[in-house]
Amino acid sequence: MASTGAISPSSSRRGGNGLRYVAHHERYYLVGGDLFVLVSRTSIDGVMFKIHSYFFKRESRNFFDDAPPPTPSSSAPEVDDRGTCEDRAIHILDVTVQEFEQFLWVFYNPLYSVYDADITAFFSILKLAHRWDFPVVKDFAIRELRRREDEVPLVRRIRLYQEYDAPAEFLVPLYAELCAREWSPTDNEVEELGYEQMYYVMKARETLRSTGGISPLPSGMTQLETFSTIENVFGLPQYTTEHEPENNDANLPAGEI
Repeated sequence: MASTGAISPSSSRRGGNGLRYVAHHERYYLVGGDLFVLVSRTSIDGVMFKIHSYFFKRESRNFFDDAPPPTPSSSAPEVDDRGTCEDRAIHILDVTVQEFEQFLWVFYNPLYSVYDADITAFFSILKLAHRWDFPVVKDFAIRELRRREDEVPLVRRIRLYQEYDAPAEFLVPLYAELCAREWSPTDNEVEELGYEQMYYVMKARETLRSTGGISPLPSGMTQLETFSTIENVFGLPQYTTEHEPENNDANLPAGEI
């Protein structure tokens, strides 16, 4: 999946929303689109997306919270016109053009049922699905990250799952791996995970080894057998084999999630 932040220089105008210049997105300013979304690139310019509201109204529980309030009218009941034209576009301030592109790719993927992208794209998808409460998209992103977990550093996976509220039981095998390995967390891992969580990591390591050292696990103990200790020390739900990621592709048919 290419994410270029492409804009169409021939389709631009003086911007509202405090911006001096707004350009239409080259790929996602769609004929037939009925939802206008403006993403800032800098403090003075932005990119306008014209997409289909269907996906956002069907899936999201709070996407429109980012929108300005409906236009008041003295002669008619309040009409919710947010996102219905460029002047009433939903203006997103703290999301990059590339992140929004990557999120839209879930719905507009040109390769039907083939979702093959750089793993970092799924970070953006998970982030925005969590923020705007797209539960199906969020589950899809988590499945894909778990399926390709070897591409993501261990502690980064832990932080990602915590930050975006993945099911807590998914943390059990990750902490088990961290606590079962022979070497202690690195300085960078301690900094990324934080001292509070690292306290529980060290406590679990000591419990598993009984002696409190950093030597390998007791002879004959498998990583799977560490799960109950991890669950107790960290206060996590029980992890079962039904939570294991599938080996097949976690496909999400375009437009039919």
